[in-house]
Amino acid sequence: MNNKPLLACLFAVGLLSATASKPGIAGGEPGVAATLDTRDVANTLVPLLDGLAIAGTGIFGARGELALVRFEAHALSALHAVAAAGNAWDRVEKMARARGDLSDAMYALERETEYALLLSDYAQARQLATRLLDTARSAGSKEYEASAHGYFGILGRRQGDLDAALKSYETATGLLADSGNDFRKALILSNLGTVMRDRGDFARALELQLDALAIRERIGDRLETSLRNVALLYREIEDEATARRYFERALDSVDRLASPETYAPVLGSYASLLNDIGEHAAALSAASEALQIDLGLGNRANQGLERLETGRALFGLGQLDEAAQQLEAALAIGRELDQHEIVSRALLHLAEISQARHESLRARGMIDEAIAGLEKALLRPQLVQAYAVREKIALAEHDPEAALRYLRRYAEQRELLLGTRASRQLSDLQARHARAEADKDLALLQKDNELQNARLEKQEIEKRLGLVALISLGLALLLITWRFHGISRLNQTLRQKNAEIDQQSKALADANARLEERAAELYQAAITDPLTGVYNRSHLRELSARKLAASIASRRPLAVLVIDYDSFKQVNDQLGHLFGDRVLIAGIAAIRHCLEDGDILGRFGGEEFIAVLEGERALAAVGVAEAIRSQVQESLSRLPTHGIAVTVSIGVAQLSDLPVVEEAGIDALFDAGDQAMYRAKASGRNRVAQFGRATHPVEELIRGRDPSPQ
Repeated sequence: MNNKPLLACLFAVGLLSATASKPGIAGGEPGVAATLDTRDVANTLVPLLDGLAIAGTGIFGARGELALVRFEAHALSALHAVAAAGNAWDRVEKMARARGDLSDAMYALERETEYALLLSDYAQARQLATRLLDTARSAGSKEYEASAHGYFGILGRRQGDLDAALKSYETATGLLADSGNDFRKALILSNLGTVMRDRGDFARALELQLDALAIRERIGDRLETSLRNVALLYREIEDEATARRYFERALDSVDRLASPETYAPVLGSYASLLNDIGEHAAALSAASEALQIDLGLGNRANQGLERLETGRALFGLGQLDEAAQQLEAALAIGRELDQHEIVSRALLHLAEISQARHESLRARGMIDEAIAGLEKALLRPQLVQAYAVREKIALAEHDPEAALRYLRRYAEQRELLLGTRASRQLSDLQARHARAEADKDLALLQKDNELQNARLEKQEIEKRLGLVALISLGLALLLITWRFHGISRLNQTLRQKNAEIDQQSKALADANARLEERAAELYQAAITDPLTGVYNRSHLRELSARKLAASIASRRPLAVLVIDYDSFKQVNDQLGHLFGDRVLIAGIAAIRHCLEDGDILGRFGGEEFIAVLEGERALAAVGVAEAIRSQVQESLSRLPTHGIAVTVSIGVAQLSDLPVVEEAGIDALFDAGDQAMYRAKASGRNRVAQFGRATHPVEELIRGRDPSPQ
């Protein structure tokens, strides 16, 4: 057994204790104080050990120097002196390589790469991982080769290339297939699960993280990392209670004195959850402690994220100046490391602060840059928030057109976010269902084994009874009678076990039925508009695209009706949004009255709805539109709108109206209907217009007067 790392750790702890007793060492949290102390200890330790290494060369030769430098590297690692430890391991690698000791060289390369990642030096980390891969292939070491691919996976994910990260982790998994190294397997499974989470495969991600957690629970190592990863998954599907339990378990399991490198990320992630649920004071405390630790370690990427959460917490507590300082610092770190997520999120919250201070020009510049970054990274929760802030800025600048544009983007992204969350919750249900099925199979297998053992026992009993019968008939009869009672009891036990299996099967069937019912509810929620009950935008587009393809193939007529409420902004501004919701619901009821089975109706955004007709119904689209206009006008006139004439303008577009029918897409047909609808509004509202033609004359006859703007 190699005791050199242990001796180095004991030596480092002794020096740490001695240094901590010096005047001037700050108090506070134990993890923070211990991390800050390491810098002074490292500064004292490095010259001392360098001198010992030089002296060792003269006394023991090159081998003695290597042993002392290795001892120095272990001691600095135990002190969490990241930069100094990385330099020491670099010396170990070069000396081991010069001696032809590839095993020591690869071990040192692993440590160097870890510290480069910890310091966010991604270029250096990639060079070291490449060197590790080349050395591992030369030495024929699959484990170190898998380790190198694991580092490539980390770099790919941090730089936004999830496909490259997934390929690297899959290669590492294949290399470790026949390995007995559970530590490396758990590490790769955990990192692969994180990539699956980023790709949106939450069921697979949860399965991988739970597998990694099971291995780490068995070997008792780095539980906090797997617990944190599971917590982040449950946070993504908005199960805050479960996420909080896993975060608290992670914080309980980590030794903040011995593992500040793993304690700080867990604490920083927990601060993010606390900010999400509005516990800003607790979030500020957690983020500040994590930041102090990473300042001591020199982890720039983590510092950026922790300053971001500190700024969010201060903003939530109303401390705008302090929040702005932290967010500006996070922005600077994000730009320095080219971390787009940190940059975009910092700009978003700085724009919120500027908007709260009525600095519209500064807020607009920041939020526009933030939106560009968030759209590229597809961070939908933050993107929804950014669109809402941009709408407020446009309203403050009296730009209603821009405000309407961003309001629509807000509605679209929120709808997508609701659908994504429903899908994530469904994935979680599927993962639980799969585990329930596995547990069921395991229970049935155990019961089957018990039955097989019982049958074997019975056969053995019968054989013994036959042998006894040859010796003595009387004794055989006595034994048979005695065994008969035993077999009866055994059969009774078997019947009880079978009854238990039947009961468990029924319970699992009931659970499966409930899971299927919940899945159906989530699917319905994902395709419908929660206010009006019609199809939402994404499902409307999907169904309409199918209708369009079928109509083009069969040469059947197809028409769309783009329906937009008139004066709806006046209703919201003067009567309130709740009354506006009543207007939308009443109008939809009137529209449904004029539609038939087979017609499609969906909400395209805000107060704009689309109906799709085919066949004979499409040929009569103008008449249907006129009926809808009249029915909505009559229905909404019964509402107490206080003089606001709430009507609808309808644009009708036929597939045959488009220039090239075979090349028409659903967006082109929707756009034609939209153009017709705006022409109807421009002609005075409360009327029907057909794409490429004048406003429908029937409506003018019904109105009996010239249209006037409303």
